[in-house]
Amino acid sequence: MEKYDILVVGGSTTGAWFARKMAENGHKVLMIEKEEKKNISRAYDIFHMSKKEMEQFGLTIPSPEDKDFGFTFEGSPVMSPFGNYAKSGKPATVVGCHKHEYILRMHEEAKKAGAKVVCGASFTDLIYDEKGKVVGAKYKTAKAEKEVQASLVADCTGIPAVVRRKLPDSSTIENFRLTNRDVFFVVLYYVKYLNEKVRARDLDGSYLNYKVWSAPSGDEHGAILGVGGNYGFDYAEEIFRTQFRKNVKWPDYKVEKVEKGLTPYHRGLYSFVDDGIIALGDTACLTKPTCGEGCTSSLVQCEIAARVIDTLLKEGKALSRENMWPINCEYIKKQGIAFDSMRPLLIGIVSCSPKEAEYLFKKDIIFSQKILGNQGEDLDLSAKDIADIVAGIGSGVATGKIKPATVASIVKGLLHSGEVTKLYGEYPTSAAGYFDWKEKADALWEKIGSMADKCDKDILRKLGY
Repeated sequence: MEKYDILVVGGSTTGAWFARKMAENGHKVLMIEKEEKKNISRAYDIFHMSKKEMEQFGLTIPSPEDKDFGFTFEGSPVMSPFGNYAKSGKPATVVGCHKHEYILRMHEEAKKAGAKVVCGASFTDLIYDEKGKVVGAKYKTAKAEKEVQASLVADCTGIPAVVRRKLPDSSTIENFRLTNRDVFFVVLYYVKYLNEKVRARDLDGSYLNYKVWSAPSGDEHGAILGVGGNYGFDYAEEIFRTQFRKNVKWPDYKVEKVEKGLTPYHRGLYSFVDDGIIALGDTACLTKPTCGEGCTSSLVQCEIAARVIDTLLKEGKALSRENMWPINCEYIKKQGIAFDSMRPLLIGIVSCSPKEAEYLFKKDIIFSQKILGNQGEDLDLSAKDIADIVAGIGSGVATGKIKPATVASIVKGLLHSGEVTKLYGEYPTSAAGYFDWKEKADALWEKIGSMADKCDKDILRKLGY
């Protein structure tokens, strides 16, 4: 049986970064990836990351002459439903990369750091010791079935979460399966504008009410028009066709190609760690609540995990749930509260009709510069902020711009957001208090519901959901 300090299962951005980082720290690392090298990360061609975050996490920024380089552009605003008002975040340069080529670069960097990388290798099962602790895993290639002993198994398999879903219910890592209500089905239309005078970069932006965005494609007269939705690709496409295209004036274009993929849209795991195992990235449902991006937001967690695990290994301490618990605590404070408190607020505000949302954009209420300008990060609504929101909404009701039922949904979202903030602020400092806290959190999220609850009921019936 082969022996490693770290076994990473899954070789996309999260897995490749974590494998490289742990190898750079001097640990023996094996990363397995189910796809053959030629097929890795083929769902999308282009993906985007901010230059600042790439620098923060030590990701190589490709040069224009590199195969994985696409383009750079300035970050895009959040737009009102009819496109009349924009909420722009802090100025940021965004790098567009060809994903397949960039992931291969990350694999080579992991290998250069000392990690062993095996493609075409599928995880099959976990290995436990007599006390029920994870001590390794089994995997198979086209040629053989193998067993690996490891101090830590890192599940970086994304939405399928094939490793954590093998865990028993008694684990501090949840083993639920993401359903079609818990993910966004993303459709990307690569388009070419028919009028050559149209500047594609002038149209960059995201439309929260339809979960639609426009981003560069690398072509001066082209763009990527993306849409995401729960339940299925057909639901997302129907929203794009019947709502976005109806309400937003857009230049004529032809579709040159279409790509489809998935991204998690679910509150983050309550705990990432258990004895001998950790869940990272999309596997742990760590995506930005306002846009569903997960690459660099996942690396916030990975950086914490790499530092804590490196220290434990160098001190000769076991990678137990208790010893790794600080990973949970630090992540919750650094990013978890901000992300998960934003989700119920978003669930509340998507109840607005396009006309109501347009009014709120105009008046900078809820769809405000403070809330939308930072893409859901570092959200800190003071008592005055909430009072201003309530007063603004009241004025909208008085003038007939907002329906009372919409107010009820927004207020409910605000209250639930506050409850999440309070409960997550009481996150247990050790594993001993986890299951009591989890019981409270489960009850709260059951009450909050899901973004899928806000899907258009008529469209769902039409499509047979």
